[in-house]
Amino acid sequence: MQNKRWAALVATMAVSSIVLFGGWSFYRHQMIETPLQSTIQQIDKVQQAKVVWDPKQVEIELSIDPGADVRTVVQEVKRQANNEQNKRKVTIKINNEHTTPELEHWWSQALFPVTEAMAHRNYGDIPVQLNKLAEGSGVAVKTEMDNEYVYVTLTAEKGKGSKIMLLPLNGESMGVWPNEQSNKTMA
Repeated sequence: MQNKRWAALVATMAVSSIVLFGGWSFYRHQMIETPLQSTIQQIDKVQQAKVVWDPKQVEIELSIDPGADVRTVVQEVKRQANNEQNKRKVTIKINNEHTTPELEHWWSQALFPVTEAMAHRNYGDIPVQLNKLAEGSGVAVKTEMDNEYVYVTLTAEKGKGSKIMLLPLNGESMGVWPNEQSNKTMA
């Protein structure tokens, strides 16, 4: 008789847990993620959007048309997400499905001066350095900035590919040595 009670209790707890957590997952997906995702996909120049809703943040992956005004698209996505996110941090990632090996190689060469400018918060050096590197390389560079990101768009000559980077302004400062602690008070 005692074993039947334990079995019934365990079965009741298992069914209740499945219903509660399954119900929450279903609600989150159908009532929060899917509407936000469809709203973002309706933004001009957004090809595809994927929304992942976590307890502390909302992560949005975007595929954007080549040649789009990235800053305008990202600001609109942030505006839409902020309406829905309930004080969660919004993180935006760009899928670079139109990139080429040549653009990747060019960006890897440009990464050091860009990283140095970001680390020293000399954001005005980024367009200067990128345009200097782009001369005669067949890569067109477009840079923009707002209060959250430096936007870098690279386009291969004759529109054969593009690469978009969002460089966050509030990122951690980078240390040189593996055990070095970043010091937020230093500029």
